[in-house]
Amino acid sequence: MMSTEVIRTPFKASSKIGAWCAGLVWIAATSVLGLWLFGTAPELRRQMVLVSLGSALICVVVIALHQRSAGGRRPLNEVAAAATQVAEHTHGPTAEVASVPQTLPSRRGQQFRSLAWVIGISTVLMAVFALTVGTPQRSDLVERIHSAGAEFGVARAEKVSDVRRKSSRGKDPYTATVIVQLPVKAGSEAVSATVKPTTKKPLSPGDPVEVLYAPEQPQLGAVAGNERSLGSELRGETMPAYMRWLFVAAWILGCVAAISHVSSKHGFRRYSRLGPEDKVIRGQYTRAGGPGAAGHGAEGKDVYLEIRTDAGWVHFRAGAGKHALPGPVEGQHLWLCWDAHRGVRGSRISPSRTPAALVFDTGFVVHGMLSVDEARSLNDSGVSVEKLSPALRENRSLRLVDFRSQWPLFVSSLVLQAGVVVIGCSALLTFDVATGWRWAAGIIGILGVFAAVGEYLTEDAPPKQVAA
Repeated sequence: MMSTEVIRTPFKASSKIGAWCAGLVWIAATSVLGLWLFGTAPELRRQMVLVSLGSALICVVVIALHQRSAGGRRPLNEVAAAATQVAEHTHGPTAEVASVPQTLPSRRGQQFRSLAWVIGISTVLMAVFALTVGTPQRSDLVERIHSAGAEFGVARAEKVSDVRRKSSRGKDPYTATVIVQLPVKAGSEAVSATVKPTTKKPLSPGDPVEVLYAPEQPQLGAVAGNERSLGSELRGETMPAYMRWLFVAAWILGCVAAISHVSSKHGFRRYSRLGPEDKVIRGQYTRAGGPGAAGHGAEGKDVYLEIRTDAGWVHFRAGAGKHALPGPVEGQHLWLCWDAHRGVRGSRISPSRTPAALVFDTGFVVHGMLSVDEARSLNDSGVSVEKLSPALRENRSLRLVDFRSQWPLFVSSLVLQAGVVVIGCSALLTFDVATGWRWAAGIIGILGVFAAVGEYLTEDAPPKQVAA
């Protein structure tokens, strides 16, 4: 087992590096999506997107260098063991019943990280998809017309050829190659241009055709279309308005999903101070359990911590993943604290879990959630902190066990490599590349996001249970 002195320094640095890098990557992803959806200056937009992507790439490099300086990547179970070892070394075990202070280390950091995690993933996915389907810049002809003072007008068809439907289906619109006479100022020489309009009915000579052209320089040519079909490109936007707002709606749904995720996994309460609505009971941590564990009736798919109390067994869901708490912590005595008010009404929209915390006698705190049904079964045995004897309410130093904040130490190289691939594909999509290459880069980028997320979540897979 590594010494406390070896552990403490990289842990402090990892927490700060993780917070700064995660925040910067989150801002970068949000900036890329926002700039791509609402930016109207193609060149400036590209430069700002590339700067944002460069910031994210710097974060990947910083994490890789930090791992190297800390002696290489460490498995998550080792990080979890080191976190509790520091707590034990700092406070030490005690033979007496330790106090349970009314003030606990807050779970707010865990809540923010969980919220940012879900929003960040959905933002990155939508940003890559938006980069794929969007148009990074105006076409050459539209750009020239735009620079010369573009206007929409109605031209007269002089010659119509190559009339066909877009596909073999009978309801598809018609396309054609049409030579039109552009509207010019009185006394000016007539100018013709070749356009390829899409219409509901076949065109004939003399029919009106909506075009985009430059009245001051009609010799530049024209593009068939109107404000509805060409307006977004003319303004320098990457996609039509309806597509932009679809992305915005999808992003909002991602935020709603993130809030729901935080509510079920951590609750909204920071749980930093125990009040009259909270109760506590003495207990002992035995081991970690999971779905399918023999002899245990806990429902759900989460890994849980088994806590033995005088009122029975409790399944405490700490979001600790398959590693839960390391072996040396098993058998330690603790205080189980929970919000006895949440979910007591029993209505249809009543929450199924309530915020809870484990306050170990050794001085560290683990935040989690408790089933409302289990919490009700403990109500008669639990007591309010205010009703405990003064000796059991004395303040003492507590340490929050939150080894997820040390993610730069245990994140795998595959996650970092996938991040580089996603950033590279996104940077390529800011340029005007062929449609085939564009979709190839977009698909690779999206698969890279799923690969990174999947690799990271494998650390959280439930443990395999062996039936007794």
